[in-house]
Formats: sequence, structure tokens, C-alpha cells
Amino acid sequence: MNIIEGFEAPARTIHNYIQSENNPNGLLMDVETILTGHKSKTPADPPAIWIVEHPAISADKKKANLSNVNIIQSTFEFVCVEYDPDVDIASSKAKNLATRVGATILKHFNHLKDKPGDPDRIFQSVHFNTLIPDGEVQISGKNESVPAAAILFDFKYPISWLKCYKKN
Repeated sequence: MNIIEGFEAPARTIHNYIQSENNPNGLLMDVETILTGHKSKTPADPPAIWIVEHPAISADKKKANLSNVNIIQSTFEFVCVEYDPDVDIASSKAKNLATRVGATILKHFNHLKDKPGDPDRIFQSVHFNTLIPDGEVQISGKNESVPAAAILFDFKYPISWLKCYKKN
């Protein structure tokens, strides 16, 4: 995969994994809002999943040789927000949503792509990184915080620095 698509396709593909289960028969059927990016201004109606892409790094921990294909690692964080008047119930629901996100990632890993031109197997591997069970998110316009849980996965994929094309 060329360098431009190599840094764009993973986020698109992962968003597609999540979106594909947000249907009446899907694992994420109850999700009202799916957000992407660090600073979304879209209101999040719970249950919500906020997909945050962390910085991409060289997976082999050495300096990338720009004359070769390099393996890149990107960590994606899925912040899962739930609401219930009972904070303990909301926290439990958020953890449950985080685990369903994990099941969705595993279900669609390298079986689903975003665009027809994307590689059939975009990722070399996916690894569980962290589960943050008890967090909170401040909802704009409300004086209260809403319980949240987050699950993080590390995705590894190859990119070629030698193939760089202008995007149309």
C-alpha cells in the first residue's frame, strides 16, 4: 500500500468495522453515535463510541528505512460512553459496550474493507493493548460526567514509502 493510502486506509477500515455492526441485528445495534477524531464537535448521544487514532509509529522500533516497505503500528482507542441514572449501571454498560467493540474488531478483522481498491488483507495483525474500565466523559451542555470505558488495540500494517501519489 502506498504511503498516502497507508496512513488513511486503516482508519477508514476500522470505522467501517464498527459501522457494519451498527444495525438492528449487529453487535452494536444500540449505539446512537459513532464519532471519529480527537476533537469532534458532534454531540454524542449515548450509547456512543468515539474512535481515536493515536500516532502511527514504526512497528520494529527502529528508524524507518524509507527505501523499503515498513511495518507501521497504529493504536486505536474506542471510548465507549453510556448513560444511566445509576452510575454503577452506566459504568457496567460502558464496559460491556467496550467488549462488544472488541468482538466487532475480531469479527471483521481482514474480512471487511472500506473501498474496493483497498487491499484484501490490510492489516498484518491486531493486538489487544488496554482496557480502561472506569473513566468519564463530560457532555457539553450538561453539568454531569457520564461513565465511559475505553478499549485500545494495536494494528500493524505495511506501507511503501516509494509509492507516493497525489490524491485526486
